[in-house]
Amino acid sequence: MKPVVVVQNESDCPAAYLGDALDRRGIEWRVVRLHEGDALPDPSDAAGVAAMGGAMGAYDEDEYPFLAAEKRFLAACAAAGVPVLGICLGCQLLAGALGGRAYLADTAEVTFAPIELTAEGQGDPTVAAFDGRPVIRFHRDTFDLPPDATLLASAGGFAQAFRSGSAIGIQPHPEVTAAILADWLADGDARRMAIDAGTDPDDLVEVFRAATVDVEATAAAIFDAWIDEVLAGP
Repeated sequence: MKPVVVVQNESDCPAAYLGDALDRRGIEWRVVRLHEGDALPDPSDAAGVAAMGGAMGAYDEDEYPFLAAEKRFLAACAAAGVPVLGICLGCQLLAGALGGRAYLADTAEVTFAPIELTAEGQGDPTVAAFDGRPVIRFHRDTFDLPPDATLLASAGGFAQAFRSGSAIGIQPHPEVTAAILADWLADGDARRMAIDAGTDPDDLVEVFRAATVDVEATAAAIFDAWIDEVLAGP
């Protein structure tokens, strides 16, 4: 079987629980660190592709030229029927790659809460695993759906998940561990973003850490469902 390709945009946005699920299922996977200059593979060399998060905007190609290449890669993978999972920034990049639009929202969202599935989301093989489960929602950007895409979930005034063929975009971060979240919220822009969104960063980390058993179960359910899609193939 070909490997699953994890596209990483920043060092502090790793595969985390997604990587754990791939290892547990015995799936070969490789990380393409675009922020370090790694080259993207040919779509035909990937069993599946997961595009991870990042603090930059999907529209920041001038500052981060690799984002344009990533969008082309995601579009080519989706066109080839390769299972694609875009997470947060990866979701926004995927939306843009498929003809939608990513842009700065009026307000940020930093919370640990469930998303609300549409009827289509409840029947989706991967997104259905989100149902009723709180997840970290941590973003300042949003997106318009690509043409012919199906909205699978919303919450907080944001589109939260969509599908277009073999490609799924999700705004939440089911891959994030308590250690990663604490690192994000320790200081700097992310901490200020949380405070401006009306969230106490320290309380959020405490609540999230206390829910680790459930968080791990949620991540396993979501990523196992996506891995099942990968194993089923195009």
